[in-house]
Amino acid sequence: MAIPDRFLDELIARTDIVDLVSESVRLTKKGRNYWGLRPFHSEKTPSFHVVPDRKIYKCFGCGKGGGAINFVMELDNLSFREAVEVLAKRVGMEVPDS
Repeated sequence: MAIPDRFLDELIARTDIVDLVSESVRLTKKGRNYWGLRPFHSEKTPSFHVVPDRKIYKCFGCGKGGGAINFVMELDNLSFREAVEVLAKRVGMEVPDS
């Protein structure tokens, strides 16, 4: 079943991507953005970038990037709906049935 766009927009608005990513990646603030080591593979120099104003992340090593839903999907190997359910639970929302 499709998840309504209004619900997804609200979920993204309520999700603090810096807090979410910080649970898995040690981030350092540099200017307005945050940097850390890639959570998807090992490295010695930070190339993982989080932009809180745009609610996105980008891994310059492998090219992966996106928003909170993509991050949870990549990190935990979940489907789109499963990632939405994880984030919804995190911010106290209930995923609509239809």
